[in-house]
Amino acid sequence: MNSPAYFEIQADDPDQVIDFYTAVFGWKFTKQIGLPIDYWRIETEDIRGGLLKRPATAPPRRSGTNAYDVRCK
Repeated sequence: MNSPAYFEIQADDPDQVIDFYTAVFGWKFTKQIGLPIDYWRIETEDIRGGLLKRPATAPPRRSGTNAYDVRCK
C-alpha cells in the first residue's frame, strides 16, 4: 500500500495550529516567502506537508470539509 508523501492543513488561525503541532508532535514550520498567500512548509519525522490559512469559511459541523490534499508515493 502507498503511504502519504505530502499533506496540507487549512486553518482559520495558522499560529494556533503551529503552536499545537509543534508542542504535541515536534513538527517544524517554515514560512514560505514570495507566495501570494501565507504558506508554511511542515517537516515531520516521515512526511512533508504544508499549512495555509483556510481560503473559505469552514463548513457547518457534520457536513464534510472544504478540501483536502494528500499525495501518496
